[in-house]
Amino acid sequence: MNPRSVPGSRRGAWLAPSIGMLAAAAIPFATSCAELNLPNLGLPPAVEQLSPPQVTFVGATMVGAPPARTLAAYYCPDVVSAPLGTGPMICQGLFGPRPNPAALVVTFDIQLHIANPNHVPIPLASVLAAATVFPAATNEKLGAICLSLCPAGTPGCTGIPAPGACEASSRDVRSLNDFVNRSLPQLLIAGGLAIANGQTPTFTAPPLNGSSQLDVVARYSFGPEQLLGVLRQLALQSMNELRAGRAPTFTIPYRLEGTIWFDAGSIGRIAVGWGPTQGTWVLPVEGLIPRY
Repeated sequence: MNPRSVPGSRRGAWLAPSIGMLAAAAIPFATSCAELNLPNLGLPPAVEQLSPPQVTFVGATMVGAPPARTLAAYYCPDVVSAPLGTGPMICQGLFGPRPNPAALVVTFDIQLHIANPNHVPIPLASVLAAATVFPAATNEKLGAICLSLCPAGTPGCTGIPAPGACEASSRDVRSLNDFVNRSLPQLLIAGGLAIANGQTPTFTAPPLNGSSQLDVVARYSFGPEQLLGVLRQLALQSMNELRAGRAPTFTIPYRLEGTIWFDAGSIGRIAVGWGPTQGTWVLPVEGLIPRY
């Protein structure tokens, strides 16, 4: 019988015994239930009832930052004036030569806990992250970025997203379009993803097996020139400290949020949001260098 000829109210009843017959026919070729891989039988997508994975925000940790005195050396010539234009000379005597903005990178890791309640693997496909620095302040700035993850062994994997990689049909989760019109280009830069066990972040999707849990770390950096523009207000407020040769304290309040897309094969993609969450980073006096 052709299932399309069965009325809608009876089609589910027709599918159930049909699936049973398919499974029974496969049993002679399988030595155990684990080997009876029904998804490989080419069943209609509606048969596969998948639950969305669970994504939980664990924390956000600053892992790279310039020393406070290096930031002071950058801002001092702009905010400290002296007779006959000697401000830059005085600043160099206080904090050293002015650094290149490219050396003033602030890097942070977002740790997420992912649980797959399904009995089949559901690979991670793409990741959207949005970071707002100084939320609700006059110098609030938003950065958002989408990265695509490749299967293991894919050559030339760069994380550059394909069109629509971070777009969702449901308004219940956040898409790149929800941020892009009000975001500052290049404020947020993606550095890759890794299992949270000290591995170097890459753009390769970590395995998410059936009925398993996974802790991942997504690494991001703030574009130095964009962040320096945001922090300039803090430097202006610290003019007296700079004149006295003291490096001011740079504090960055933030809000983080995003979405992860999972590849469910012929069924399509599953989008799961995380956040928003808020916190504050204080740039360390001695600076930080990422360990990996």
